[in-house]
Amino acid sequence: MLVSYVLFAFATVVGFKNNVANLSSAAIPFITVAKGVLGAALFFALLAGMTSTLGALIAGTNSQARLIFNAGREGLLPTFIGKVHDTRRTPINALFVFLGTALAIIGVWGLLHITGSAANSASMNPVIFFAESSTFGTILVIVVYALSNLALPFYYRRYHADLFNSFRHVVLPAIGFVLIGVPLYYLARPNPPTPPYNWYPWVAGGFIVLAFIYASVLVSRDPGIGERVGSIVADE
Repeated sequence: MLVSYVLFAFATVVGFKNNVANLSSAAIPFITVAKGVLGAALFFALLAGMTSTLGALIAGTNSQARLIFNAGREGLLPTFIGKVHDTRRTPINALFVFLGTALAIIGVWGLLHITGSAANSASMNPVIFFAESSTFGTILVIVVYALSNLALPFYYRRYHADLFNSFRHVVLPAIGFVLIGVPLYYLARPNPPTPPYNWYPWVAGGFIVLAFIYASVLVSRDPGIGERVGSIVADE
């Protein structure tokens, strides 16, 4: 994957003759280069893009639905989400919840752009939606990664003391925690770009506060839920 990224990036820069301005203005630089160099091969580039996108969507839907399904079985979410189809034994309710939530996010985004409540309100370009939604989601994902690095040494100390290694379980997670702070700072810095990016940090902070309150309520109702989370094997 590393070699492929470097090769394609190098080929794209060469295709634009090192012109940074033209490269930055292209919607999909690699496709632009493919069209200019060998137009007949553009079909294969588009086909590869389409199949990889569909594959990523299917894999993402499967993984996220599985996480939601397990959360329903473990009591983190309503129990009906942890039910499977009577015949096919698939996590049908979790799939509906995930896909319904995803469609609702797209619907709200489209509504804000149609009504002019968001920046670029005249544009319904899916590339803009991808940029805006992925930026917001990245903030929360980075927080999860940071907390995972922070929790690792405590987890190993408590549950796998015999395997504990200071370098692997303290030094490396500490380095990861610090490095993760760099992109988080630029995504949530005091003076970010224009709307909607400038209110993303506040919304993300609101989600974190709500998650903390929700977790506190769950633990107060069921003190053993922390020990149970992650204990159920996905394919049990």
